[in-house]
Amino acid sequence: MSVEIKEYNEELKRRFEVEKERLKRVLGSDVVIEHVGSSAVGIGGKNIVDILVGVKATEEMEPVRDLLSGAGYREGHDTHPDRIFMAFRKNDDGTDRETSEGDLHVHIVVVGSSEYNNMLALRDYLRTHPEKAQEYFEMKKVFAREAGYDRKKYKALKAEYVKNLISEAQ
Repeated sequence: MSVEIKEYNEELKRRFEVEKERLKRVLGSDVVIEHVGSSAVGIGGKNIVDILVGVKATEEMEPVRDLLSGAGYREGHDTHPDRIFMAFRKNDDGTDRETSEGDLHVHIVVVGSSEYNNMLALRDYLRTHPEKAQEYFEMKKVFAREAGYDRKKYKALKAEYVKNLISEAQ
């Protein structure tokens, strides 16, 4: 699967707000819903809307996953014990498709966990340090080129950089 880094698309903010309202109806009021990732900061990237869904306890993660499955989300490969990853990517005719611009990615984690805290810390740091946010966007383009636009290689190259940004943020 390839990766393409694009300029920021303002429509992603609206896309998040619309989906947040839908998620509230599907999940109820016992979860925290936050916009995270590059689209929450206002910088370019894959132009995917990353949504953090915080639950009170690990036992609540699977029931939330099941509710999201019923709403059209599919569990993805990035699921691990501390996070369930879900993606909503549909063609106009309702069929599933590969990841592309405007997709919705949900990360189900426990509120207060390191995964939860790191996602929010990175978002807030980049929002308050625009020079770092711009540097991150430029590095994404470098990583994509170095990876030959291969998504898996791109993520591996980006991981250490993001880890360092999170350390700066804390």
